[in-house]
Amino acid sequence: MRIAYLSSSIIPSRAANSVHVMKMCNAFSANRHEVTLYAPNRKQEQEEGVSDVYEFYGVDSTFHIKKMPYPQVRFVRSFIYAFACLCSLFFSKQNLIYGRDFLSCFLSSFFFATIYEAHSPLSGIKLNLLKFMLRRKKFKRLVVISEALKNIFIKDGAIAKYQEKIFVAHDGADEVVNAENKKGLQGRFDVLQIGYVGHLYKGRGIDVILDSAEKISDANFHIVGGVESDISYWKRELNSRNIENVYFYGFVSPAEASSICSLIDIFLAPYASVVSVYGGKGDTSKFMSPLKIFEYMSHGKAIICSDLPVLREVLNERNAILVNSVDVNEWVDAINKLADEELRNQLGQQALYDFLTAYTWKMRAQNLINF
Repeated sequence: MRIAYLSSSIIPSRAANSVHVMKMCNAFSANRHEVTLYAPNRKQEQEEGVSDVYEFYGVDSTFHIKKMPYPQVRFVRSFIYAFACLCSLFFSKQNLIYGRDFLSCFLSSFFFATIYEAHSPLSGIKLNLLKFMLRRKKFKRLVVISEALKNIFIKDGAIAKYQEKIFVAHDGADEVVNAENKKGLQGRFDVLQIGYVGHLYKGRGIDVILDSAEKISDANFHIVGGVESDISYWKRELNSRNIENVYFYGFVSPAEASSICSLIDIFLAPYASVVSVYGGKGDTSKFMSPLKIFEYMSHGKAIICSDLPVLREVLNERNAILVNSVDVNEWVDAINKLADEELRNQLGQQALYDFLTAYTWKMRAQNLINF
């Protein structure tokens, strides 16, 4: 098929939503579809110094990226972008419109087979427009990233009537090949290598990682990601407490992050009861489907994760160790338990098996358009 992906993500950028969009376009393309990604032309907000956007995200250059007008005027730019996408679609002869930009998808559903993917609840006028969109024959599916998010939507009776159009698709990751040596990591090579990849703002549990590192000196803790202001804050905290076994790598491209992940023995996902998104805003803890979890699973290594209800849709006692999000003693006990290499391998291999059978990007892309 010819698929147009309508996105509001800044390409390239550090935001997880941009990673998700690029990976999905790559997956649709890998399934032999002809894909065009529509993205707003927001040059002033793009990641600087990226010469090859496909390499930056670790995807193949098998789909086209089309930047559309997105003016600086705040209150009209979304409308101008949506109408520009719609006009372009009339001349591109697409078979399916897929997207995460709500307004663009709403307009396209009047004329083309359309699927909209939601990563959070809608409210106000968007919620009312969604109800109208669900009634349209050309609107094929509302995709949501967790059962919890679906349940939030169907609490509204007008949406519940169209449950057959709501499809749950957790996020995913690419298949990877793990490296064997640890030369790419800072610190000692003869101890457990414990890793975290992601942002460092509110709800990401960096304080739990530092507290654990203080109690377990015979291990390295590697933190990949974050902006300089957050890294400086946590480094000052380390220095004040004389913690010497935590290493910050700063922001690296998704492709580089995957390479570092392949060298880790244990992954940490210390989500708090309130989890912010890119920019430190909002709370996604009740309905999220973090990319990090699937990237961890894809490496076939042991995972220690906060025991939040929504994460149990993917993780369980067979493929991870689930602990209280704020009880540092539980995190320390779990890390010490995973000093047992056999247990680490058992959990890691189960996580990898679960990932390969349900959560690859390519599999996700295929399932989404089978209707």
